[in-house]
Amino acid sequence: MDQKHGEFIRQFAAVQPSLYRYICSLLPNFSEADDILQEVAVISWEKYSSFDPSQNFKSWVFGIARNKVLHSKRRFLRTQNLMAKALEEKAEKHFVEQELGHLEEKQDALNTCIEHLDQKQQEVLLLRYKEKMASEDMASKLKRSAQQIRTQLFRLRNTLRSCINNKMMGDS
Repeated sequence: MDQKHGEFIRQFAAVQPSLYRYICSLLPNFSEADDILQEVAVISWEKYSSFDPSQNFKSWVFGIARNKVLHSKRRFLRTQNLMAKALEEKAEKHFVEQELGHLEEKQDALNTCIEHLDQKQQEVLLLRYKEKMASEDMASKLKRSAQQIRTQLFRLRNTLRSCINNKMMGDS
């Protein structure tokens, strides 16, 4: 075992500088390269008993290093994907909450604006949007023409849009 250990140390020491440069060329971070080099040394020693001495030791160790680097990159990408997903979910939640708050504010403004309309205007809006009546049906119920109803709805929508915008900007 001591002779085998000594042979491994001799061979590994001979390839270590070029192995380290190879690992550094594949990774952007020198401290990660140091960690990978140590892992390669441990794995190489653990698998040295299965190493075929007729093969090239340097190629064998470089293959182990390549696999460790690829594994490290996959792990990094998984971590980055998880972090990106978490960040994306957090951003989405923030914007949804912000949008919901904005919609609630807009709904409150709409309700206030509708309260400021006279009774007949409110009735036209209720028939159209709550009862979902067509303008022709509304016309017969209110004893007016369908065109008059459509024109009044158009004007009411513009009035409400303007009122809501003023409320949202802080005007009364």
